[in-house]
Amino acid sequence: MPISRYVTTETIEGSGFSGKTFTDKVYTITDAAAFEVNPANGGIQTITLGANRTPKSTNFLDGQSVTLMVDDGTARTLTWTDATWGGSGVVWLDGSAPTLKTTGYTAIVLFKAGSQVYGRG
Repeated sequence: MPISRYVTTETIEGSGFSGKTFTDKVYTITDAAAFEVNPANGGIQTITLGANRTPKSTNFLDGQSVTLMVDDGTARTLTWTDATWGGSGVVWLDGSAPTLKTTGYTAIVLFKAGSQVYGRG
């Protein structure tokens, strides 16, 4: 399933932004054992996993969010326990980290509130 390289949001009525178009570039993360999810790279990020991985998030600020699109393909796993997410890792709103799809993308929303990153898959 291909992902469009740009996401566009149209007019926000009554805000002084009428007629403006906002875009958010889709950023491709380079696969690595401890790859970084950095909101400064954009609100939508993709990664194709080459093995089981433990992502990090040293650059999330309070209020920032990222939609991470993970292409797995062979039943790999992500371990979300790195302390850079806050505490002992990502806190999952659904109780546990999502199981990655073996075909197509798994969408994971990550957001920081206070000093903790929360996730929903």
